[in-house]
Amino acid sequence: MKPGPIVALVVILGSLGFGARALVANLTPYLPFAEAKTAGRTVQVMGKLDKAAGVHQDGGLLRFTLIEKTTGEKMPVAFKQAKPSSFDQAIEITAIGEYKGDVFAADNLLVKCPSKYQGKEAEEKSYAAK
Repeated sequence: MKPGPIVALVVILGSLGFGARALVANLTPYLPFAEAKTAGRTVQVMGKLDKAAGVHQDGGLLRFTLIEKTTGEKMPVAFKQAKPSSFDQAIEITAIGEYKGDVFAADNLLVKCPSKYQGKEAEEKSYAAK
């Protein structure tokens, strides 16, 4: 006896439900610093490097402070890997990790740097508009 269309529909819907649940469970949302401190799970925070606080690297641990763009709140970050090559030129840093104790323990960093082509792009757009 062949499985009917109802069985096939149940299998398809079950697979879609399982996939959607797995996707939602693995999302890493961007949160403001205040919410990240109480999230209790892996999240993303974004801010500007606080150059006044300095950047310290000792024994493979990179420590720095981020400043939240909208509130000005500061968050200390610890990253257990080498400093990314473009870190010092960063205009914005996204840290992915979890707030533990009194520091955001970052597993990954995404560094946004000014593009060396920004000036050329603006120049090309104004030229094309003429």
